[in-house]
Amino acid sequence: NDITNSLQTITTSFDLDFATGVQLDTLGLIVGVSRIVSFQPSGGISHILTDSVYRILLKATIANNEWDGKIGSLYAIWSYLFPGGTIVIQDNQNMTANIFLTGTFSSIIQDLISHGLIVPRPETVQYTYNFGDLPFFGFDLEDSFISGWDVGKWS
Repeated sequence: NDITNSLQTITTSFDLDFATGVQLDTLGLIVGVSRIVSFQPSGGISHILTDSVYRILLKATIANNEWDGKIGSLYAIWSYLFPGGTIVIQDNQNMTANIFLTGTFSSIIQDLISHGLIVPRPETVQYTYNFGDLPFFGFDLEDSFISGWDVGKWS
C-alpha cells in the first residue's frame, strides 16, 4: 500500500502547477533552467527565485521551446503566463520589435522580462520592452485600456 500511495503522489508532486521546492528544481533540470539567475535583480531582491517566480520562468521556457515563431501565437503564450496582463507587439520590420506590456508585475518579473527570459524571441530579433500602467491616456474611447483626462496614464 505504501508503495502504491507513493507512486500516486509522484504525478502531482512533479506537476508544474503544483510542484514546490526540490521537485520544482528537478523540473528545472529537465527543462534546462536554473532557479539562480545570472544577474542581480533590481531592488536588492535575491538572485535565487521563489517557487512562484521560478514556476513562471519554467513555463515561459517551455513555451519558448514550443513556440512556432509567429507573433500571433505570442499573445496566447502571454495570456497563459499572465492571465490579467496585456502584450502589444510592434514589429518594426528591421529585425527589431517594440513590446508594450501592461499589468501588475513584480520587480523580479520585470527584470526577467527585460533580460529576455520570459517573452519568446526569434534568435536575431532585438526587443525593446515598455512597461505601462492601465488605462493609457487617449481620446474618443473610455474603457479599461484607454481613458481621458485625470484617469489615463501617459506611459
